[in-house]
Amino acid sequence: MRDSARIDIYGVDGSHFVINGPGTSEKLFLQTDIKGIFSAPVVTRRKSSAYQKGASYEGKTYNQRDITFGVSIKGDDPADWQNLQDRWNAAWDYEKDPWDPDSTLTKMSITTPSSGTRSLWLAKSDTAAFESKYDPHITRTSVQPMAVVADQPFWFEDKWENTPYDYFETGSSGTSEGFVSIVNPTDQPMWLQWVVTRGTWTLADFSWTGKKHHRVPGGAYPNRKITLPELTALEGGARITLYRDKLQVRDWAGTNLAGRMNGISFLHRIPPKTPETNLPVKVVGAPVGGARVEVYCNRLWEHCWESH
Repeated sequence: MRDSARIDIYGVDGSHFVINGPGTSEKLFLQTDIKGIFSAPVVTRRKSSAYQKGASYEGKTYNQRDITFGVSIKGDDPADWQNLQDRWNAAWDYEKDPWDPDSTLTKMSITTPSSGTRSLWLAKSDTAAFESKYDPHITRTSVQPMAVVADQPFWFEDKWENTPYDYFETGSSGTSEGFVSIVNPTDQPMWLQWVVTRGTWTLADFSWTGKKHHRVPGGAYPNRKITLPELTALEGGARITLYRDKLQVRDWAGTNLAGRMNGISFLHRIPPKTPETNLPVKVVGAPVGGARVEVYCNRLWEHCWESH
């Protein structure tokens, strides 16, 4: 018999609860009828011309992910129940703490043997009405309804959020060339992230083509490469972040380097189901001791579990 999926809750206050699967407490656990955890909410757009039969697909939009569920809370005595209730409520908030620069939202992680661990950042949404026929202080038990929201609706893999997928480094100064590997097993397009040290780096920004699981560089720009501005001890290095709501190229102090890119920017995402592929990298003018480039493959999934 297979174990149920493990669900961990990491609270805004640093608390940790296992509410389902191996390690679940008998005092605080997930109720049935959880909604919203599997598929990301998507709305498709189609348009029909005046005399068209049917419609033409124009795209899709992913909305916020709304999740509802309940947890059973059972205490040994009224004080124990109240303590559990208070601890659970303290794990959640409507927003990041504006007075704490290190604050986070609540993280829900789901772990299965086939897909590993995938997570969402969650905030409290609309009030979920608490109802109880009897005073829970007397019964020492309650069911706490939860209505929460993930503004970013895709499940992410914790491991690859802050760990490079691959890197290339040289122990010598001057010019060196090599490769880094990238992969996108997910069902969503992926923006690569890069971190480079001092020197003048050239990085790949290929367009892609091919069937799922057989993608290769191709299309309009199969050999496109971008040379970054020279990075000295003043900059320390650079971070290239391709998410549209972030500065694309900044030095290690956070200074925007867009003005030194001559109007050139990274353009291409890695398609879903792209197999592991080597990308060329090059550095000119590496300092004494060498230079290093890291590539990050942040993985986003529409579903909380599925095999690769």
